[in-house]
Amino acid sequence: MKNNFTIKTSILKYLFILILAFNWSLSLGQMSQSKDSILPPIYDTTSLEIKSTNSFYFLSKLYAIPRNCDNKYELDCCTFSAYISKLDNGSFESQLSCSNGTTLIWSIFDTEEIAKQNLETSLNSRSQIKKQFKKFKQEEVDFFVFDNKVKAYRQSYTTQGGYYYIEYKFYGTVNRQNIFGRLVSLNKAKSSKELSQLFQQLVRF
Repeated sequence: MKNNFTIKTSILKYLFILILAFNWSLSLGQMSQSKDSILPPIYDTTSLEIKSTNSFYFLSKLYAIPRNCDNKYELDCCTFSAYISKLDNGSFESQLSCSNGTTLIWSIFDTEEIAKQNLETSLNSRSQIKKQFKKFKQEEVDFFVFDNKVKAYRQSYTTQGGYYYIEYKFYGTVNRQNIFGRLVSLNKAKSSKELSQLFQQLVRF
């Protein structure tokens, strides 16, 4: 009988402890939920890169991506990518890169003034490091996005190793969107007629 009594007593103590623990955790949960200042969750992911090989949007217009990647030189094999950053409040930089040596990079901003500031910052940063190049030239040029003329400059670079390329930098308002962009040509294209058919649909100079 004594053993049965001891066992029953132990069981009752165990149940009592469980009930106390349950009530304690429940009260804590209620206290935490009743707080007025619950902070939003903090995620580890601060940036995201997306890619596409079939189509992309440029200023709200949809275009197919050339994927002629099976030939020997892959001159018309392109990929679209966009980099979305938490640090930039969800804004993103888009890029269309092709193996023919042409890359178009662009960002959309809330105002034309911000797009202009990005152009000026980009121009100044390149001018400051132009001493690192064997040759550097900058000139204002006529440049069109679709049929809209935008403010643009052409910069040509020759590295110390003799490597040469051209970069067009532009900003403006097109289709009610404020764009800052860069067109990089490793083929020294001085006219949009020298670009592939896809890029001729997007820009003209």
